[in-house]
Amino acid sequence: MQIIFHVDLNAFYASAETSSQPSLKGKPIVICRESRRSIITTASYEARKFGIHSAMPLFKAKELCPHLVIVPPHFELYKTLSEKFFNIISTFSQELEVASIDECYVDLTNYIQMHYQNPYDVAIEIQKRVFAELKLQCSIGIAPNKFLAKMASDMQKPMGITVITNQNYKQKIWPLPIEN
Repeated sequence: MQIIFHVDLNAFYASAETSSQPSLKGKPIVICRESRRSIITTASYEARKFGIHSAMPLFKAKELCPHLVIVPPHFELYKTLSEKFFNIISTFSQELEVASIDECYVDLTNYIQMHYQNPYDVAIEIQKRVFAELKLQCSIGIAPNKFLAKMASDMQKPMGITVITNQNYKQKIWPLPIEN
């Protein structure tokens, strides 16, 4: 059976800014230009507690959180961190498929078999390395296919690890609302 990981950096642009500017840590931040017409690209988890999310107009976010910190995007930083992230993941397996700037699928079947490791332990190792080297958090879904791995990575954010198997998928997936 295949062992597929979906590794997703949490609130990537906001986390990238926090990793390069530690003074932002713990603050409700959004990534967008400072303009009444701006649309939020990413909201930190602290901002999400106020109901703020990506694709929300900035003026609405300011109504929800008057002390919101607005950070302009730094795309070169995001590109650099993304490349480093994929380099870390590729040390576990070359069978990597980039899904976007902040997420990928990786087939770890051979790695796990060769190293006699539990998939959950490998996921913890990946999370530790990504955080130690990049100061970024990631959620990981582990499953026998990409679809279930993606579903699993969304189940526990931030820094969650969810395993879906042929034995537990009914308990994990079937109770979810259809929009999920």
